[in-house]
Amino acid sequence: MPDTAPTICLLYTTWPDEESVTRAAHRLLEKSLIACANVLGASQSIYRWEGEVQSEREIIALFKTSVGAADQVKAEIAALHPYDEPCILTLDVNSALSAEGFQNWVIEQTS
Repeated sequence: MPDTAPTICLLYTTWPDEESVTRAAHRLLEKSLIACANVLGASQSIYRWEGEVQSEREIIALFKTSVGAADQVKAEIAALHPYDEPCILTLDVNSALSAEGFQNWVIEQTS
């Protein structure tokens, strides 16, 4: 049976503003830690924090990277992020259209 372990992943993150996520995306690209950042724009987050229900405008961003670089990307995002407890979720990519070409591109960009 062929190896089907994911080679690329997405990191789902939320940010307080476009300036902070754009700055982080550029830093990650400059360090060749990600192939691409998708800044999806404003969303409304409703959550409980310190016992109180909060509602805030946040920016959602997805970072495309290799599985091998994911831990370094997470550490870099945490260091750059203005939140005390940033949302950084790793989502494995098990398949993609034209998987070989796209996955190879992500791997090449993050090597």
